[in-house]
Amino acid sequence: MKRRTLSSMAALPLCAAALMCSPVRAQHGEHGQHEQEEGEFSQPKTYSQAIHVVQRQLDRIKDLIATRKLDRVHAEAAVIRDVAKIMARLALQRDSAVPREAIREINLTAKDLAARFGPIDEAGDSGDRAGTQKVYDEMVALFETLKKFAPSHEQAYACPMSCEGYKTYDEAGNCPVCRMGLKTVSADWTNFSAQVTAQSGSITPGEQVALDIILKDGDGKIVRKLQTRHEKLLHLIMVSEDLSWFAHEHPQLQSNGTFSLASTFPMPGTYVLFHDFAPTGIGPQVAPAVIHVEGTAPAPVKLKVDASMTKRVDGYTVTITTNGPVTAGEEVVVSYNLAHDRKPVTNLDSYLGALGHLIFISSDLEHYVHSHPLGAEHDTAAHQDDQRGVGRHREHDEHGGSAQSSTSSLVSFHALFPEAGLYKGWAQFKHQGRVITVPWVVDVKPSDNHDEHGERDRRAGHDH
Repeated sequence: MKRRTLSSMAALPLCAAALMCSPVRAQHGEHGQHEQEEGEFSQPKTYSQAIHVVQRQLDRIKDLIATRKLDRVHAEAAVIRDVAKIMARLALQRDSAVPREAIREINLTAKDLAARFGPIDEAGDSGDRAGTQKVYDEMVALFETLKKFAPSHEQAYACPMSCEGYKTYDEAGNCPVCRMGLKTVSADWTNFSAQVTAQSGSITPGEQVALDIILKDGDGKIVRKLQTRHEKLLHLIMVSEDLSWFAHEHPQLQSNGTFSLASTFPMPGTYVLFHDFAPTGIGPQVAPAVIHVEGTAPAPVKLKVDASMTKRVDGYTVTITTNGPVTAGEEVVVSYNLAHDRKPVTNLDSYLGALGHLIFISSDLEHYVHSHPLGAEHDTAAHQDDQRGVGRHREHDEHGGSAQSSTSSLVSFHALFPEAGLYKGWAQFKHQGRVITVPWVVDVKPSDNHDEHGERDRRAGHDH
């Protein structure tokens, strides 16, 4: 039977405490007028940074076309237009490393790219998906010309969450804002993707299906060099569209560099698969992919904020606390106090190299937050190139590799939510050989320091 390739969304970068898997939203007022100020972003300072920004925006537009959110294309395309207008000037900088003979071609190509803003904005606003795709393809072709002049030898480090705009550093270290590890800046660091194929050609609810997974880089090539993170090469977080169903799996690496997973999806409808991995020399990435399970999807389960901060799961009582309000763009500490048979659980097992894992996903599936317990050791050496390739990875995990054990019933996590709104979270712990998953729905409030749309451009990632 012929295999059917399921649709996928482009990968987005990770970072300290949250991972934004979505584009900046376009804001519309009455009569379809755009209210958000265009060009409201921290402009890149180098040609390489400009390439990174345009690549990111193209990835976001690709996602919007795939998910039919065409009214949001405006804001993403506006950033591309504004960056394209300054690319020739950035290429002319003394230390740009761009060949002088390429300046004229860069100037003309960048002007053509900026000029595509009007057509793609018009197509998006009118809901013309085919027209939007056509202009997007033209923009990608122009970008490929601009990208080939980006210096490949430049080694720089930055926070993937853009805590400091597009500021870069000459050496690896930690972001001074979110305190997480900087990662290598490259022109394709936001352009990884995942392709998911059902071997049976379709997916039937309640029946096991074999999935083939291919991780690809920006050139469409299979990613063959991966780093082991939290004891696995690939972590796969799967959720139903309404977030009522959740699974954390670990596909198996095959000899050809692809991955395979046998799984069962409980009901018809749409599911999003977040592929969490770290290409060697690049750093953590998340590549979302959408799959569809055959049949008529049931009515979605509406998310409701948990009235109680105490959860009872599989005989465990878990009390959730925070160190203050849960606010968009501001770091919060989320703590879980575990008890069993009315006794504090002080002997948690190590689960995937940590005492626990905490994942939040926004109700619109656009933001992904993955955190690990406070006190975990951030081993920057684990983010360096591993020339041994797939199948021969470090024996130690990025947190130092040694199995952790608890002496307290309280496990705390850093979390940073990129935008306000409803999020559903799943905290996972292991006790006496059993994994405990604790769900929690939280309403993240807008920041007092920024208007609701003031930091659409913040990036997100992992608290590793």
